[in-house]
Amino acid sequence: MKSDPKASVTLPLLLRGLRRLPLPHKLGICERLFGRKIAVHGVCWVETATHAVWKLDLENATHRWIVYGQYEGGAFLDWARTFLLPDAVVVDSGANIGQMLLYLAEFVPRGRVLAFEPCKEAADWLEECLQIHPEFSVELLRLALGDTNGSGFLMSAGPPSIHGAWNQVSEAGGDPIVIGRLDDVVEERGIKRVDLWKLDVEGHELSALRGADSLIRRRAVRAIYVELGYDHGPQIVEYLATLGYQCFLFDRTGRLRRPRALPAHINGLFLPQPPISGTE
Repeated sequence: MKSDPKASVTLPLLLRGLRRLPLPHKLGICERLFGRKIAVHGVCWVETATHAVWKLDLENATHRWIVYGQYEGGAFLDWARTFLLPDAVVVDSGANIGQMLLYLAEFVPRGRVLAFEPCKEAADWLEECLQIHPEFSVELLRLALGDTNGSGFLMSAGPPSIHGAWNQVSEAGGDPIVIGRLDDVVEERGIKRVDLWKLDVEGHELSALRGADSLIRRRAVRAIYVELGYDHGPQIVEYLATLGYQCFLFDRTGRLRRPRALPAHINGLFLPQPPISGTE
């Protein structure tokens, strides 16, 4: 039985007040104060920090983050809010249940978001949430991005309760999925430019980038925000550098800087160099 979005959970008054404040370490503070209290609600509809009501599993700590404030990458979201025009085109690959999409869709009220999520459970979850938000111009695509069009497998690297967060494209077996190239997806839709591509696909990032080679070579992607873990960060930096994109990291103050070395697990923002007008 599906939960009823009209019967959304009422959050503690103090939590609703704290999440409006620009506090350092807000997620950790709220977790210590309210984690156990709101976890008892389990899967429910609840007002997120964006004020949009969303279906979350409050027993899951990462879902509680969505209630407390900006989901991971607050500096990136602050940057994206000023970078994206209202009619921008955004690609969210590895959309999961919409943790980042919640923000990105609000930033582009006259634009569009292509949300890629191959995991059935996560995609079903996201689709249910999007059904109550017709104001979000989001197209949900149930496929993984890669460097070829075809089929493959999605292997779970974690328990079902994480809703696809650690699912990885694999050749070794798992749930069958469809794989597509971003170049072809946008061409089919007549999209000439992507303003922001958020790419977090659990180790399959380099393959996804190669499937957008034409877009990137034409500098038709104004910004790429990509996960650089899984020991392939240097390869991604090198690959995008050959296509004219420079890697930037957000420092502790939220400012962009060019890194001398890459930390083990971090997201990088890649911008074409020299910058396209309006990218900085």
